[in-house]
Amino acid sequence: MKICMIGKYPPIEGGESSKTYWLAKALGGKGHKVHIITNAWEVETKYREQITSDDLNEHYQPKNIHVHNTDPFINPAFIPYFKPYTEKIASKAIEVIENFDLQLIDSRYLLPYVISGFLAKQITGRSQIMHHAGSDMSRLLNSPFLKKLFLSIFKEVDKIVTYPAMVPIFKSFGIPEEKMFLNLKVNVNTSEFNPRGPIFDLSKYINRDIDDTPVITYLGKIGVTKGVYELAEAASGIEREFVLLFVTQNTGLEHFRGFLKEKGLEKKSIFLGFVPPWKVPPIIRRSTCVVTPERDFPVVSHTPILPREVLACGTCLVLSTELYEKLKRIGFCDKENCLVINPKNIPDFRKTMELVLNDPELRETVAKNARLTSERIECFEDYVNETTVLYQEIIKSK
Repeated sequence: MKICMIGKYPPIEGGESSKTYWLAKALGGKGHKVHIITNAWEVETKYREQITSDDLNEHYQPKNIHVHNTDPFINPAFIPYFKPYTEKIASKAIEVIENFDLQLIDSRYLLPYVISGFLAKQITGRSQIMHHAGSDMSRLLNSPFLKKLFLSIFKEVDKIVTYPAMVPIFKSFGIPEEKMFLNLKVNVNTSEFNPRGPIFDLSKYINRDIDDTPVITYLGKIGVTKGVYELAEAASGIEREFVLLFVTQNTGLEHFRGFLKEKGLEKKSIFLGFVPPWKVPPIIRRSTCVVTPERDFPVVSHTPILPREVLACGTCLVLSTELYEKLKRIGFCDKENCLVINPKNIPDFRKTMELVLNDPELRETVAKNARLTSERIECFEDYVNETTVLYQEIIKSK
């Protein structure tokens, strides 16, 4: 098959970009030709992953994957000015579909990618699949200036890939259930995220030997609902030696650095900036534990994939109660394959962190159980095969 995939892609940070990368890589590995259309190199610096020339040569375009980026330097001038992302992506998609005779459009995230895909669908006559996330359905769809457009497109695309909880919502918009495809497969690739494989080298980021020093890792954006300040508050009272590793960058970073200095954690902290998906497994493997302290997150349906990636790597996971409530239904179990904390309860948060650092037997038991749980709940191969079947059915029905 020859697929046009429109969406977020590295160096855009975040789960949706990562999902596109891992799925495309898997499809390419099975011999399918995948052309990615994206505006990834136009992403703001504060949300841009750090990609080296080695990354570009070795990982950016896996086997059978061809990435077509819009040009960051070409933005026609007109009044009132805006960057025409939607139009540039659609134009690039039409060009690539025609040049490579692509059979199907798979568009991911409402704005600008599903909109761009819809324009390409209308002009090229190709069928279109639409994927959504939690944030676009809760934030963008509720805009009175966008909702009518989105609802109209929902009725015109050929298939909507969604989740069971969203079915009643789409039906309330007049979308027939047969137009929906339920994404029931959890999708962490346990052959990429596993306890084996390379371990990220932190030596060049700190001027001392930390080979045996425990590493507490946080991956994600800085923000008041992310629990990162609570993590720092809890860590500030821990007596023993450790390193705080922050894989982050964006608005609020300087303020957070000031907070760390105030808490006496400045010399214990390493900042990497955002990294591309292929560097996440080595970072997780280097970590003594990964902490996901999210709380009061405004997008209720948001469930990050990172906790499942940590389980797959066989690393100890410290998980907020808010995320635990969303994940326990698929097999997460407190004190068995993860450790659950209320990030607002700083003394208990600190006590759990001390337990992780000081009790290697507990840490290793939790990590071992985590990997066993991941092997039981993850079915990446089924997810890829199911996606392939969906593509084939839509192409044949055209």
